[in-house]
This record gives sequence, C-alpha cells and structure tokens, in this order.
Amino acid sequence: MFFTALAMVLTMAPQATGSDANQTFTKVSVTDFEGKPFTPPTVRKSPQDRKRDIRQEATAQADRSAGAEVASSQRTAAADFVDMSECWDALGPGVGGEKTIDHFTWCSVGIFTVEDVRCTNGSSCQTVGSVTFRMSLQGMGNQGADSSADRMTRVWLMLDEPVISNPPPRMDRRLKFSGTCSTPSAKTSCSVGANDGDTDSLQQWIVAGHTDFDFNLPAGTLTDTDRIAYGDFMIKSEVVGNPLNQDSWIFGPENGFRCDSSPKVHYHGCVYPDVISQFSLRATPDVSEEARHVWKAQNEPNLTLPTSVAPKSIPGSRASGQPLERMVNANDKKANNSKSAGQCRKYWGRGYSRGNTRQCDEYPFQSTYQGSAMGGAGVSHFSVDVISTEHNRKAGEHLDKFYNEQRILDLDRFYVVVLAADGKPYGKNDATPSGPVAPIQYPQCANSRAPLVRDVKEQAAPTKAFLDYAKSTPDGWTGGDSTYSVTLPDGRRLWVFSDTFLGPLNGDGTRPVGAKLVNSTFVIQDGDSLTTITGGTKENPEAIMPPSAPDHWYWAGDAMLAGIDGEQYLQVTYQEYQKFGEGAWDWRFSRNVVATFSLDDLSEPERVDPLPSDSRVAWGSAVLEAGRSGDEYTYIYGVSDAPINKKMRVARVKGTDLSKVDDWQFFDMAEGSWMRGEREGATSLTGIANEYSVTPWNGGFVLVSQDSTEAFSGKIRLWHSCSPYGPYTSLADQDLVYRMPEPGPYGSYWDGNIISYNAHVHPSLRQGDVWTLSYNVNSMDNRISPEGAHYRDPGIYKPRFVSFRLVSS
Repeated sequence: MFFTALAMVLTMAPQATGSDANQTFTKVSVTDFEGKPFTPPTVRKSPQDRKRDIRQEATAQADRSAGAEVASSQRTAAADFVDMSECWDALGPGVGGEKTIDHFTWCSVGIFTVEDVRCTNGSSCQTVGSVTFRMSLQGMGNQGADSSADRMTRVWLMLDEPVISNPPPRMDRRLKFSGTCSTPSAKTSCSVGANDGDTDSLQQWIVAGHTDFDFNLPAGTLTDTDRIAYGDFMIKSEVVGNPLNQDSWIFGPENGFRCDSSPKVHYHGCVYPDVISQFSLRATPDVSEEARHVWKAQNEPNLTLPTSVAPKSIPGSRASGQPLERMVNANDKKANNSKSAGQCRKYWGRGYSRGNTRQCDEYPFQSTYQGSAMGGAGVSHFSVDVISTEHNRKAGEHLDKFYNEQRILDLDRFYVVVLAADGKPYGKNDATPSGPVAPIQYPQCANSRAPLVRDVKEQAAPTKAFLDYAKSTPDGWTGGDSTYSVTLPDGRRLWVFSDTFLGPLNGDGTRPVGAKLVNSTFVIQDGDSLTTITGGTKENPEAIMPPSAPDHWYWAGDAMLAGIDGEQYLQVTYQEYQKFGEGAWDWRFSRNVVATFSLDDLSEPERVDPLPSDSRVAWGSAVLEAGRSGDEYTYIYGVSDAPINKKMRVARVKGTDLSKVDDWQFFDMAEGSWMRGEREGATSLTGIANEYSVTPWNGGFVLVSQDSTEAFSGKIRLWHSCSPYGPYTSLADQDLVYRMPEPGPYGSYWDGNIISYNAHVHPSLRQGDVWTLSYNVNSMDNRISPEGAHYRDPGIYKPRFVSFRLVSS
C-alpha cells in the first residue's frame, strides 16, 4: 500500500438528500502526482520503534552533504522562509511524495485541490469550479543552544502553480490551515507555538500561498540524560463557513520529530530522525592520512591491519549496507581504544607513537558500537593504522562537529564517505601519491673499467666461528638463512637471519627432532665470539618478528643503521608471508615492513612501519645507505618475483630513515623520472635473485647476485654501473664470481633436494680489494624425523662464505 507522511483524509462529496438538497459547499483533497490519494498512518509508533525505523538519507542529498565540512546554518535553525527547491530537487521533478532528507530537513510534495461542489435535489453532486496547487511542505529541525524554547520544529507550507478552472471557484472562500501536535510520552506534551498557520481568501492563497507552523516539545518531567521526546504534528485544513463543516488533515513524517537536551551535542534542539545520516570526510591536507585510512578500510579491507584469517568485512560505507552507531559511554570507548592500541603495538611496535607525533587510528571510529572491541571479538571487522597525531586530532574535530551539527545521539546511525578535497569522489588514485618527482640523472664513472674476479677462496671467515658456535651452543643459532650483516657503532657485527634452528645439537652432531625453529633471529659477533638474540624468553624463545596472525611469518631483508632525530637505530627490512594451503609451496607474499630497533635492546623492535607493498614487490633484497651511495639518498632494492628471470626494482629515500615511506621515490627508466607512486616504478635488470647486494667500488657500483635466468642456478654473477640505480651491465664470459657446488642431484651432496640461493656481499668483511660474500644452502626434505635432512646433517642448513679479489679489467 502506498504510504506517505503527508496524508489528507479525502472528503467525498455526499449524495443530495433531504436537507442537503440544493447545497453548495467546498471540499479539499490531497493526492500524489498521479492522482492517487495519500493515506494517513493508522497507528503511531512507540519511541522504541521509531528509534529502529529509520531510512537512508537520500543519495542525491547525501552526495551534496559535506557532513562536518559544511556549515549547517542553512537548515539547522527554524528561521525565516526557506527555498522549497531543496525538497523539489530531492524528490524529483513531477514526482511528489515525502522524504526525510537529513536530520534537519523533511519534505513532502503533492497536489492540493479546492473544489466548489453543488448538489441539487434528486441529482448527483458536481464540481462547479476548482483550483489545484502544488502543495509543498518543508519541516526544519532546530539546532538550539541553552534555551529550552529551542526544543521546537518549524514546518513551512507552500501552495503554488495554481491551475484555475473556467468557470473558477468562489475566490472569497476563506481557507484556513492550523496545526496540532501530540506525543506518545506521558512525561511531556507537544504544543503549537505562536506561528500557527493562516486564514485567508482563496484569492490571497493564489497570490501569496505560504504559511508556517511551530511545534514545541519541552522536556517536561523526562529524566534521562538526553531528555529525548518524540512528537507528531498534523495540519488541519478547513474552509471557514463551509455549510457542511468538513475538515481535512495533513500528517507529518511517519516517525515524527525528535527533541532532546543532550549535553553531547548543542544542548537543546529538534531533528527529524527518520533517516540514516552521512558523515562526509573531505581529504584536505590536514586530514589526508585519516581519509586514506578510512577509504582503504572501506574499499580494501583485506589489505588493512590487523590481518585476519577470515575475510574482513568492515562496516560504515553505503556499499556495506551496515551503518555505524554513535556510542557515548566513556568506558566502552576506552575498551575500543585499548583493543586498537594493542593491535598498533603488535604491528608497529611499542614505540609507534614516535614521541607522540603518531597515534593509533581506528576505523570504525572509537566512538561507535562497531569499533574494535564493541563490534566483536575477532579482528575481521575493523582496521588500525598509525597516522599523524595532528591528522588524527583534526579528523576527530570534524567527526565531533558532525555529531553536534546533526545532533547524532547515542545509537543514532550514520554512514561515512570519503570525498576528495574539492568534494568530488575519492578513489585509489587519491589515496596513492603519483607523478614524477625528479628526472633521472646518470653520472659518469671516474673509472669506467669493469670489475674482474680473482683469487676465489672457499670457507672464508667467519665460517669456522659459526661452525664452532653451532657445535657448542646450548640454546643459540645452529643454522639459518638470509645472512645479512651490519657493523654496529661499537665495532661488533650483527648478523640477520630468517628461519633459524636453535641448539643444542646431539652429541653425535645430529639435530634433535624437537629442536626449536624460529623465523627471525640476530647473532652478534664480537671477534670469534657469537651470541644469539631471539624474541620471547630464554625458556620459550620466539622470532624477533613474531607472526602477526596464524599461518603468517616474516623473513628478513637487508639491514642498516638509521639516523633518526639525532639517534642511531638499527633498521631491518622484513617481508611478511602467508600460508594458504597444505602444499609445501602453498604460501605467498603479503607485505613489506621495516622494523626499527633500539641499539640498547635488540630483542624487540621499538616500532614496525609498513613499507610500500601494492605492487607485490619484495623490498629489502638489498639496501645501500646514504653514507655509501654518494648522493645522500638511501637506495632500497627489491625483486619482482618469478620462478626464473626475476627482475630488479629500485627505490630511494632522502636520508637514512626507511620508515619515511611518503618520501620514497621509485625508479622508472622508461619515463626518465623518479616517481611518487610504487606502481609507477618499473623493473630494470633481469636475472637477479630474491636477495642480492649493491656495493660501491672504484667510483661506481657492483651488484652481486645468484643468476635467476635458469631455475636453481649455481652461478653467482656480478654487474657494474656508474650509479646506484643502473643501468647495470656485465662483461660476457667474465661476470662469474663463483659457482655454488652444492645444488642438484649432481652437486656436492648428490641430492636433488639440495638448493643454494641468496648470494650477497658483506661490506663489513671487505679488506682492501678482498671481498666476502655469503650464500645459503638448504634442503627441500622437510621431514621432521631423524632421517630428515635437517636433522640427519645440520651442516646443510648454514651459510657458506667465499672471499675473492675484485680488480679492474
């Protein structure tokens, strides 16, 4: 059944009988634009039902709304006559009906007809003259202040576009509109204010057809904090002096209007609650980080943190169909904040605030029932990010302003939309920086002669130190891979490992099947003395980078010393991976991070910052810090992975802090530019491996890597360039550094499960023209048993060190 809140009882003309014979009277009616009569509500709802029965804000109006960014004075005060075009636009031309546009605007448009009817004895009644109007009503909520008189709403009525019959009706008929209102609560009463319609001739209504009504709903004896009350208004239409004394009624919105005196908003005021409002967050420069986070949570939830085993579904957008609900309880908001902050500490480290310059931001907002704690027990319904403290504060001000200006009370529902700074739709391109930063400039080498390898020696230092340590340690390193190194300020050397077996070994040199395996460790070398650092405790060691979720883990990339705010820190790049099936190779790349460690405590990162990951490039294959690059940039090298023919990617950042991801620039040789967006960068050298090294040499740079132009290759090659970013070239038949003897069925182990990989140079081991590289050896025999390769022969899973001289060609 068609229903609208604007409804008038259609008074039917009676048949002429007896005393009614030879009578002339006037009737009025309201219909939609198709001539169908509007139907009044039969039952008024309880306040509880009204709270639940609200509808979405009109899309067109929602798109025009700027939520917290638009001053609400245009329609938040029950003031002078308003332009009805807002209602006409919202309902559509020639459509009619009723709609609550937002908390401060209710509209209804229909056809109002005034007819002179003559009934004669023994015959039907006939219309002898009429005029039809477009009838428009606009209810205006009120954003009051400290006067209880502000608990009122004003309704404007307009009659326009008259169509007069020929012959016309009697123009001296006096048409009166007056208001009345009621409330379902016994603790308050609804009354009509000083403005209560008008009485005028039909001729005057044609000339200037508008009037207004005020409806007051005081707090009365209400005692709840917000003093919420609901009111229903009706407008009575009558023809003064009509012989048959017939009255007609126009009804207000289905759920009436709501008044409150909530201390959470601007104290006293009234709204039309029959709508789900919209908070529009414009991505202006002062809240761009907040806008980017909200957009990503709504549009790419599975790429947000915390990671979730179950697919993430984050409410709040119109597309989700799940609005947010405001929550005012301080303890509940504290619970949301506590859970979110715990996730920020887990993913960004205990020092994520960086001296209170960064804050843990959560979406859905802390002040909603859909927040991290109140929205459920898991992590699939929310997102956290560490953003600028100032951006977080400013966005909070916008949200509070929206709450106040739209009188959003506890449990009131609303949607959130992110708009571009100019109010246009916001998309992925807005969330991601793009465009060129600087042209690529290729320097000339002071010495352009290519390097040649001479005097290769196996089992170079520190081979013996690691072998001896593995045999004797009760709980430290007995095998691992990745094998990056950094010289600490005090001269000690720090080794960075990924998957690491911990001791002890058995007396016969085999490994116990119960040996602990953790995904990331450090080993400190002081001379020939080695010490293992893990996370967790001595009794229960864990990875230095513990997994973020079940079936997730981190593998290490290159590391460096970083200068941050005048202090030195250790920064280690890590790639996070995720297992998705039962097969040995059923795992995939998830994201890149950089962990920042205090040099006083290397067992746990102070903070962990996400690195660019949208292009699925594993960043951190190699790092060339600013002190060795020659141009004050730190270069970060990555790999576009593939079974063979892996490709190099290059990025750079000014200074030595890898966590400044907004300042990263990405190399695009074809464009001849450094680009802002990770996806705008391009691959360059083909044939590198997942781990490699770039090292200054003789006025240029040498890249050393396992060859990936063939699967499981044993070749370690070198390339040369005049710049850290290439182009890298090699001398045909003179680019071989070393051929790893171990892999494959014809390798030194005579075992097809043996592989070797991840060769790179260690600058800290360089002595003059003598360089040292390491590579890793592993077995794909993953049986956890005495017969398994890793347990039968712990010597397999260890780095090999090879030294060589590098001379000019």
